[in-house]
Amino acid sequence: MRCWLRRFEISHGCRFVARRGGPGRVDVAACTYPDQVDVVAKDFFISYTAADKAWASWIAYILEADGFAVTIQEWDFRPGSNFAVEMDKALKQCPRMIAVLSPAYLKAPFPASEWAAVFASDPEGAKNALVPIMVQECQPEGLLSQVVQIRIHGLDESAARKQILEGVRRERNKPATPPPFPGTPAASTEAPNPAVPYPTARAAAPASPSRLRWQSPAPPVSVSWRSDLDQHAQDRRLGAAAVEVHLVFTADDARLQVSELAALADLLPAHGRQHDMFTRLEALHAHADSAVARATSSGRDNEKGLVVTRSGQRSAWAPLPRGQMGAVLDRDDLIKQLAAMLNTLTALDLPHGDLVVPAIGLDPATMISYGRVNVPSNTATYGFGQADHIHVSPDEAIDYGSVIARPADVAAELVARLIADHRAATGLR
Repeated sequence: MRCWLRRFEISHGCRFVARRGGPGRVDVAACTYPDQVDVVAKDFFISYTAADKAWASWIAYILEADGFAVTIQEWDFRPGSNFAVEMDKALKQCPRMIAVLSPAYLKAPFPASEWAAVFASDPEGAKNALVPIMVQECQPEGLLSQVVQIRIHGLDESAARKQILEGVRRERNKPATPPPFPGTPAASTEAPNPAVPYPTARAAAPASPSRLRWQSPAPPVSVSWRSDLDQHAQDRRLGAAAVEVHLVFTADDARLQVSELAALADLLPAHGRQHDMFTRLEALHAHADSAVARATSSGRDNEKGLVVTRSGQRSAWAPLPRGQMGAVLDRDDLIKQLAAMLNTLTALDLPHGDLVVPAIGLDPATMISYGRVNVPSNTATYGFGQADHIHVSPDEAIDYGSVIARPADVAAELVARLIADHRAATGLR
């Protein structure tokens, strides 16, 4: 084959670049002419979000170790390069794309355009152009849900590597040995073996999926509340009661650079509008300094905010619905509101740690009654005491993946804690 390629080069005045196309194969990677830029084709482009950078790098490494060539932002997009140009070049170089699937990937706005472009080039999957690898349990929707996935969530390293390397090949995946007989074996006449089974066979049953696993962070975290983050903090007592939620990571993995905060000041307004935190028409104020990036709306009865601090804390606040007198705390409505705010925060494509402390508060917490939103009532129940604000003690952490995958469950627990503290502070039983 190499002799034939050489004759073709001489007769046509071009140059071939060969590369190994997986184990046991040598493929033609590119044909370039003297007046053309030398672009060497590769096998895969790795599409991922910052939250899954470790997974993407590991996948890229095992693919290249097995003879494939990949393009990945972490290794190939160098400082000083133009991101859009590098992305365009990568999509042209790589006939196939690996999408690193996770809840964060599905929520991030930018990866959708990447996999959609590849899907459009191979809508029937005949070329296996789009290869999703699920690294964390999630539910793809729409067109992406129709593409067969490689699932490595919950596997050990050896099994995950085997699953990926077998899955990316186009060849038929017939096993080398016959599968086990699926029928029922004949009943044994021997007495049952009373031996104690191997300990790992009797591992404790996993916790019920309906129950979240909370744990004490070590060391305790410090929360910057709305009163610390809002530049109009002195005026907030005159506005409507607002619920605030914060995600504080227990490790330094989520820390940001000052340059990243400056970029976030431009991103947060659009991100908030995309996730219905802000409306398309309301005026927003965006600001960043060496400690914080924020986008806030003005209006005494409609104050909302979206904030990221340099420590990596993510925060949001929004008003409670208005009632006949003051604000209405409707448990079910507040859970939905809080879950949407958590979704907005976790959809930010930013570094994060494994454990996060969710914190919730009400500020101001005066003139709040319990009732149902959009259900007229001539009465309102208030406690005999009035709390200036409610800050639920941030003393428990949870796996960040649970916040991404189960925002409604996390919101329900936070609302339960908020109501308990508010009732205790105001004397309601």
